[in-house]
Amino acid sequence: MQEKTLKKKKPLIGITKPKNLISAYWMIYFCIWLFGGEPKGLSPEDPLDMDIDGLVVGGGTDVFPGLFQKDPKQNYLYDHDRDEMEIAWLTRANNENIPVLGICRGSQMMNVMNGGTLHIDVSEVYEEAKYPNHLLAYIFYRKRIDIRENTLLKDILDCEHCKVNSMHKQSIEIIADKLLVSAKEPIGVVQAIEKRDHKFYLGVQFHPEFLIYRSKFRRIFTSFIAAARF
Repeated sequence: MQEKTLKKKKPLIGITKPKNLISAYWMIYFCIWLFGGEPKGLSPEDPLDMDIDGLVVGGGTDVFPGLFQKDPKQNYLYDHDRDEMEIAWLTRANNENIPVLGICRGSQMMNVMNGGTLHIDVSEVYEEAKYPNHLLAYIFYRKRIDIRENTLLKDILDCEHCKVNSMHKQSIEIIADKLLVSAKEPIGVVQAIEKRDHKFYLGVQFHPEFLIYRSKFRRIFTSFIAAARF
């Protein structure tokens, strides 16, 4: 009877909030609710000891380059409060083995928080990474990623290659020692990272919240929520 009760429990999923609530945040919120979690937005003002079962770090403004010893962009408005909040929550998640899903900026922050670095502008590093960046491209443009064997992402998506969307300007440069790369584009851009010795610790550069019309991308959320449930 106790096991059945646990399986019915709705895990509380904290979602770090950008200063301006963009559509990606609301789609993540919706996905967590749709697939069996109880979403809770996390702001810098919220107490760090809140009893969450899982953590989502989503998209938004660039991670401040000073966190990985690079110069900031001129005339760019960074969200330092959010950076500090996410580092604090990720630190707690690392210490307490709380399941983590990072999306776009969230994946980058997971890497930075663990000691890795980022490319400030992916198009300046990879010649073929000048992706279209208008609204229709965000909706319809797709690119291929190659997924490594024996990884969490491979177990979830159950494919060697798949097509994903592209909404990012930055990307992972040096991977943190504690993490591994589980997917890349053919040109070399990192598209997913994870940690083996964690209950669930997955960061994806693409936006699965806008791809849930396909079952494989729904499984990213259902697998994460399942890990948070126990």
